[in-house]
Amino acid sequence: MAQPLIQFRSAQEEIFLNREVGMAALVWRRQYGKSFTLGSIGLDWMMERICDVIFASAALRLGQENIRKEADIWRGVTDKLRQAANGTGQFRLTTNADDDHGQLLDVDAVADLFEHQKLETRLWHSRTKCSRSLVVAPNPDTAVGWTGHVILDEVGRMPDFQNVFEAMEPIVSSNKGYRVRMATTPPPDDAHYSYELLAPPPDAEFTVNARGNWYTSRSGILVHRCDAWDGYAGGVPLYDLQTREALTPEESRERAVDKQAWDRNYGLAFIRGGVSAVSLTALYHAQAAGVNECTGIKITDSMQAA
Repeated sequence: MAQPLIQFRSAQEEIFLNREVGMAALVWRRQYGKSFTLGSIGLDWMMERICDVIFASAALRLGQENIRKEADIWRGVTDKLRQAANGTGQFRLTTNADDDHGQLLDVDAVADLFEHQKLETRLWHSRTKCSRSLVVAPNPDTAVGWTGHVILDEVGRMPDFQNVFEAMEPIVSSNKGYRVRMATTPPPDDAHYSYELLAPPPDAEFTVNARGNWYTSRSGILVHRCDAWDGYAGGVPLYDLQTREALTPEESRERAVDKQAWDRNYGLAFIRGGVSAVSLTALYHAQAAGVNECTGIKITDSMQAA
């Protein structure tokens, strides 16, 4: 039996096949293939019906090194997906990252298109009708004008993510046909909006599963979670920095210099930074639960002790 051109890891397949929910997030361990999966999801939406897919990445706010890395990933994604689309005989995929001979430009040229937000891919349903994917900066001022499906990569690194999310959310709320997928690892800063939006409930427990685990975040967002143990169960180990030997998650953490960073990047722990004793989400929930149930006491400097 012939193997499919695009082969997913178990957890990648799990989120790819979930087409029903309007908004979902991927909270995955580092280097599991978030960007590749998001690119595949975008093409699937483009093939489903004529539409636009808006792709916004934190790389556009984090400097040239990150842009080049993102461009390298998307260059590989585009090449694979074009082979898959063109091979169906029903669709034809083109991109402005091609040279005069129909070959993808080198990674530096793709990075330049990415950086200047000129990278565009078209999936042709006929000679005159096509779906498009567009790369844009995660900018709240322009997000209000987005129309179509939205894919947000590395939201935990977007400086203005709360404002981007606020500007983007009405797209899905006002049109039943549009969907949003966003991906990240837990952010380094617990004050970042993705922490509040995507953190699991305090009592959440996860069993090792090669396909990952689903949960509903404290803010009501459906989240697909794939940590180092899930990835390892699916045949994706971590490697020693020096010897390059494959490691179990336990061995990898034991050898990690910064274990808190490991817990965040591979264990997917939402770690408080110590700035506040109680998270904003917990405060909001406590305030909501206490409406009409509590007594407020205002204390000022002028009040005398009883």
